[in-house]
Amino acid sequence: MIWYFFILTLLIELPIVLIFFYKEWKAALLIGSLLNLFTWPLLHIFLLNTNVNINVLEAGVAITEAIGYKLLLRCSWKKAFGISISANGASYGAGLLLDHYHLL
Repeated sequence: MIWYFFILTLLIELPIVLIFFYKEWKAALLIGSLLNLFTWPLLHIFLLNTNVNINVLEAGVAITEAIGYKLLLRCSWKKAFGISISANGASYGAGLLLDHYHLL
């Protein structure tokens, strides 16, 4: 069941990544998927095993993914952080809405 949430994260975040990298969409799709495959389990490990606030953890994910986009897709820091904050903000916001309406 938990992988359902990972798939949902990808369905929300990857289209945002592809909007920013429409010319390099194949590389962006691969990199975005791999970055999420790295950060998503780490977030949940920290979430379940520490008392660190979810907002701090999400900020860490956004920073980590921005660094990944910068280095792997060779874009500007501004673009890397714009992508990461937009994508992670959208998926986190969707999770909050789903939780608020007891749809999780």
